[in-house]
Amino acid sequence: MIRRLAVALGALSLAALAWTADPPEQPRDVGLMEQTSTRLAQLDVTVSGPRDAIVSLTAADFEVRLNDKLVQGVLLDDLCVMPPPTPRKEQAAEAVPVAPPAAAAASAQAAARPPAATATYLLYFDMPHLTQAGRRTSIDSARAMLPRLLAGGHRAMIVANAADLKTVVPLTGDLAKLDAALARMIDDNGTFDVYASTEENRLAEVIHEMSRGVDYAVSLARRYATEERWRQERDLRRLSMVLGRFEEIDPPKAALYFSDTMRQNAGEHYLSLFGDAVLKDAQGRPESDAAAVLADAATGVLPLDKVINEAASHGIRFYTIEGEGIQAPTSFIQARGSASTDGVGQGRGNNASPGLATQRNRDAQGTLVSLAAETGGRAFLNGVAPARIAGQILDDMSCVYLLSFDPRQFPQDTPLAVSVSIHRPKVKATVRGRLVIQSESVRLTSRVLSAFAAPSAKESESPVRVGLIPIGYKDGRYTARVQVSIPGSAVPGATWDLGASLVSRGVVWQDGSGRVQVAAPYTPVVFERDMEFSPGEFDLVAVAHEITTDTLASKELHGSWPKIDTERATLGPIAVSQPLRGGFLRNGETRVSGAVVVGDGEPVRSDAPTAVVTLVCRAKDQKKPLQVSRTLIGETETPVGSTTLDLATERCAQVLDLIPAKTLGVGSYRFVVAVSSEGTELARGEKPLFVPETAPGSKPKGAS
Repeated sequence: MIRRLAVALGALSLAALAWTADPPEQPRDVGLMEQTSTRLAQLDVTVSGPRDAIVSLTAADFEVRLNDKLVQGVLLDDLCVMPPPTPRKEQAAEAVPVAPPAAAAASAQAAARPPAATATYLLYFDMPHLTQAGRRTSIDSARAMLPRLLAGGHRAMIVANAADLKTVVPLTGDLAKLDAALARMIDDNGTFDVYASTEENRLAEVIHEMSRGVDYAVSLARRYATEERWRQERDLRRLSMVLGRFEEIDPPKAALYFSDTMRQNAGEHYLSLFGDAVLKDAQGRPESDAAAVLADAATGVLPLDKVINEAASHGIRFYTIEGEGIQAPTSFIQARGSASTDGVGQGRGNNASPGLATQRNRDAQGTLVSLAAETGGRAFLNGVAPARIAGQILDDMSCVYLLSFDPRQFPQDTPLAVSVSIHRPKVKATVRGRLVIQSESVRLTSRVLSAFAAPSAKESESPVRVGLIPIGYKDGRYTARVQVSIPGSAVPGATWDLGASLVSRGVVWQDGSGRVQVAAPYTPVVFERDMEFSPGEFDLVAVAHEITTDTLASKELHGSWPKIDTERATLGPIAVSQPLRGGFLRNGETRVSGAVVVGDGEPVRSDAPTAVVTLVCRAKDQKKPLQVSRTLIGETETPVGSTTLDLATERCAQVLDLIPAKTLGVGSYRFVVAVSSEGTELARGEKPLFVPETAPGSKPKGAS
């Protein structure tokens, strides 16, 4: 859905610009904040042991240490569901009749204890790191697990990371909706990435390159290692951003992470194809290419730590699942002097030992184990059955104690080593390896990033509106005014941070942000920034945050710009706007009025003038003038305007029409733009408009 390669840049650049509709006022207490309140830090602890020993645990039974410092004043929330006591054999034989099959099945299902509180699951499919077999197995496993995981009213969210980061299903408890989405993913090319599936090909190419010379092979290995390291950081950044969506959700929370080839030391396995005689100089130091690969791989721990710290901040456990399952022996990298080396290199070719041939699998599995262990979860490797995975997750989530405490005695935004012991015989505590107590500023950043990465489940209800007005075309790029608006807040003196990121061709092409403060309540707030667009598809992601109430909302807009040389004439997006008074921030300048874009499906006000803007472009070989006709179609067709464009030197021209106020009556319309040359129509586009009935008895004026 959204191509979020580096979308963090847009969210992090929220600037401190100020605007007031009236003269500056002193800050006012609006009665919405308690300055003396403190946010508690929380640790979720899974408790296991004899029933009688864990059924009556109190806060006094827990000893919590952070960085070996004893935590004082721990509060305890019991989220543990205990199964009913097992009757004695004699009593069971006398009192319990043989249950019919249906009852036995229900009893077995009840034995898999669901969590006491509503559990939340993130199903995250890291497609660039799933092989083709792993992708299908992961989807099938998720479908098999969800009925058990959601039993009892729990919720799940499905996110797929491929070329784009796509929220397949927002957070919901609707099992049928989740299952249907997983079924559609099987054949959905939009949630597929071939990178992991082609890893064998890359390794084979490196070995084949040895026929030209070992130096060529090492150079190619370095290039492939660099690409893998880049993808690793991009994909872990995306995962980290998505976790912020769960910041305000109550525990227990778990992320089911499906992957085959995610590696903490990304790319290092390529060096296992070569011996020390190739990789090291006479003094035993790594050659330049090998040194570069090792340096990149060594820094791979940083983005993984970011994910672990983010999970530690939000109380999320990772259950990592190797999608492909049990691996066969490596196909062609098996021993020195194998046929794949062609016997080249005078002993300097494939000199790796057979054990190193499996390094890439061990590296990937070790990464899954580390991610799970550090967050208090589990790793499922080598083809664990879905029933067993679901059962162990439910076991972990079914008896959770939530430990809360005042965090002010500990440093913020830094990992703290966690140690929890329980003063009860035979009782075991399973807890994450670290805790991060986020500061308010980092919490806000995390929430904003998550809004960019994984828009809210209620995005359709978001008050944020995002649109664009086409302006022109130059040097192969379009220019348009990007607009983010919000209707305002009931809070006097509301301060809004608004931002937008333009994502094109998989990367953040441009971004902008600003701060707008308005004195009066319910004052609309509008942020505008002129941006450049490449031809083809684009995504706009907008986020708005109100500081006083800590309200956060986001919205996405998907669209495309034409490739102007594919047709003799093309049309850009058609924008509709109407005037509005409010707080406007346009390219860094403040205004008290402007025009707000009317989005698709939104009503048009009949009491205000309506502007319709489009961009008409010609191909290089279209030298003759273009005739641009605009027509408003309701019950009748009304000509709006006709313009002759002689684009001798320019490639595109903006066409603007203004429909006067009170021209449009109640009803639906189509604004049609047609481009022709010498009587031949070359392009056509249209924009639907509708005017709602504002009062009983209103009569349409020619509307259909």
